Amino acid sequence: MADNEKIEINLRVLQRVVTLKIQPELEPYFRNAAAFVNQRLNFYMKNNKDVVMDFLDFLIIVAIEGIVENQKNQDKYNLLQQDLDKRLEDLSNRLTLN
Repeated sequence: MADNEKIEINLRVLQRVVTLKIQPELEPYFRNAAAFVNQRLNFYMKNNKDVVMDFLDFLIIVAIEGIVENQKNQDKYNLLQQDLDKRLEDLSNRLTLN
């Protein structure tokens, strides 16, 4: 997709504004992701006031959480895809036998 087909959006993560050029249909995903990052950062900062960590430490934790969640979802998708492929193959075999 060419840059002229992308839109520019501003996302606020805590006190910073990040400007991105994205495909228009992906805007809700980026906005939801920014909201999730803000929610998790606020949670960690609020619940870890006694711990010596800075904003970057919390951001790293949130990034790792997001990647782990993505990997779990990818594993679930792969298992469902394998199951679907097996069922389709079984169905195809049944239809060719008749």
